[in-house]
Amino acid sequence: MEYTFPFNNAIDLKKFLEDIKKCEGEVFFESTEGDKLALRSALSQFILYSICNQPQLSADAIIRCFNEHDRAILLPYFR
Repeated sequence: MEYTFPFNNAIDLKKFLEDIKKCEGEVFFESTEGDKLALRSALSQFILYSICNQPQLSADAIIRCFNEHDRAILLPYFR
């Protein structure tokens, strides 16, 4: 199963990335241009911090995960 959430710059990014580490599968940040960051990667997390400082880069971006366990971890950030 696949789950997507609209990315929101207003989330607590540090806590969000800490919770990503609890996920069992891959979690991706995907831009409207087709760029994908695997958020369990430290390099991708660093890039995401940079993107969040430029909101126009994260406009209409999504977070994608692939299992129910990970969805349950991420859901509170997107309500």
